[in-house]
Amino acid sequence: MALTTRDVITQDFVRETVEEVVEENLIYRRAFREIDASGIESNSYTFYIDQDDMGRPQIVGEGEEAPRHQSTVEEKTVQFDKFMGEVTLTMEAMQDGLIEMKAREVEDVARAMAERLNEEAFNELDSNVQTTLNDGSDIGDGNDTLSFSDIVLGMKALREDSHTPDMLIVDIDGYTDLLTDANFNRATESGDEVVASAEVGRIAGMPVVIDTTQDISPGGHGAYAIDTTKYGYELTRTPMSTREYEEPERQADVIQAFTRKAWTVIFQEAAAEING
Repeated sequence: MALTTRDVITQDFVRETVEEVVEENLIYRRAFREIDASGIESNSYTFYIDQDDMGRPQIVGEGEEAPRHQSTVEEKTVQFDKFMGEVTLTMEAMQDGLIEMKAREVEDVARAMAERLNEEAFNELDSNVQTTLNDGSDIGDGNDTLSFSDIVLGMKALREDSHTPDMLIVDIDGYTDLLTDANFNRATESGDEVVASAEVGRIAGMPVVIDTTQDISPGGHGAYAIDTTKYGYELTRTPMSTREYEEPERQADVIQAFTRKAWTVIFQEAAAEING
């Protein structure tokens, strides 16, 4: 939302700007499904996870009792954290017509919030992924080039545990590698719909998205293959909100942006780190 020197920074402008920028979700937050936890009246949320270890049906003789099966359930509780940033609008800036500069500062604090939330999602993902196949071999050849064969190993890792990868996140080095791979269908070749969804292309049937903020695997040239339908959740206790208040002693208005969120992984085997 562009402002001119004739405009004023209203609460609606602040709210809309922050919500628009923060809820872009960036990349790593897209690995998690969303849960609205705003109505639970607690600082924690408990998952009850079916371990899928129920016994198999058996052949029984005439008159024999049927075997009784029951799967076990694991409890996992997550705690919410509050994320907050703020910007100050001074009387001088308002009187001297520096509205456009201050509008950019509002956008900057929103961008910083978005990047912090994206970093939190990355940290949760990076700490909870498969790094080897079921036979103990590495996922990727580690030769500093992300290739189609490396990505196939990542897909295999998920398939071995009955998960279906539906997104591939690559770092900047990995994306550069894919640009020279004949198996990579670039977004511009796939049409406007793909470009609009923030995909940079597709490979092996998966959409490919790029993150420029983090290196995946040591030294980059990495990727994450993820089954986003099973992997984990982003929980929102307090939706993205803004608050404006005055500091008369400083002759300034202060605008805060804040939210309470948590990320948790449910099935770690639903994501694999690919070391290209």
